[in-house]
Amino acid sequence: MDLVQEKNSYIFRFQEGAVHPSLGLSAVGWENNFDGYSFDGLSRSDSGGPYLFQYTLSGLGMIRIGERLHRLESGKAFLIRFHGDYRYYLPEDSDHYECMFISMYGDEVAKCWTSVEYVLGSVFYMPDYSIPIRTLKYIHQEANMKKVTDAFKASTMAYQFVMELYRFCKGYDVLKKWPDLVTEAAKLFQQEYDRIDGLDSVAARLGVTKSYLIKLFHRTVGKTPIEFLTKIRMEKAVELLRSADRPLEEISQQLGYSDVSYFVKVFRRFFGMPPGKFRKNHSTDHVLFD
Repeated sequence: MDLVQEKNSYIFRFQEGAVHPSLGLSAVGWENNFDGYSFDGLSRSDSGGPYLFQYTLSGLGMIRIGERLHRLESGKAFLIRFHGDYRYYLPEDSDHYECMFISMYGDEVAKCWTSVEYVLGSVFYMPDYSIPIRTLKYIHQEANMKKVTDAFKASTMAYQFVMELYRFCKGYDVLKKWPDLVTEAAKLFQQEYDRIDGLDSVAARLGVTKSYLIKLFHRTVGKTPIEFLTKIRMEKAVELLRSADRPLEEISQQLGYSDVSYFVKVFRRFFGMPPGKFRKNHSTDHVLFD
């Protein structure tokens, strides 16, 4: 197996005949793109699996699929066949486009793409705390640490990602049934988790009382608003603890906690250990939340 690193991307080439899975991993990447970024599905010459999933982390991109144009803001994902009538690129009014992608092959991927497109369309919003995106980050992390050592491991990771896409689609129908108020509150928690200092301000922005917000949110989601917000913050905490050796004081502030000791207390309650011990002993573990 050759592991070819391009920027922060990894292309996997395995010996022919080593394994013939119905689902396999061709490439995974995390890139920040600037001027000149453009890929045309009818003329691109780079290699990749027949099926591509790409997710916007920050900045702005554009994609044309057939005759339709779609803006790729933060949180937007798209599914395409690697060779087809599309073009994605950096528009003139954007200074960068940061994204993650995964390309795969096999009959099972084809079935998944058809199913996902039927439910969500080719371009759709997906929260960065959703399990498919966390799984994508995990796969990239494994590639970065050179742990994708053979076609069997690659196939297993591709299968995991496909199953999480199926799971997300199944839950999408549930999400569409959430009351608008609950959906707006959930978006606020996801987008402003580092700035929310209490439910009073959230309820005021939504035009309801705090008690009504708590009651409706808990009845709909099965968690209180604070439990939902804390889960998001803990997921972000895991990312920050893995990504760099930042002081805990800095991490707690980035999460919206002004008191580092309170952050440590909350983290310990979630994981059964303080963040320092987690970073030392479990920073490469794949952590998923209900």
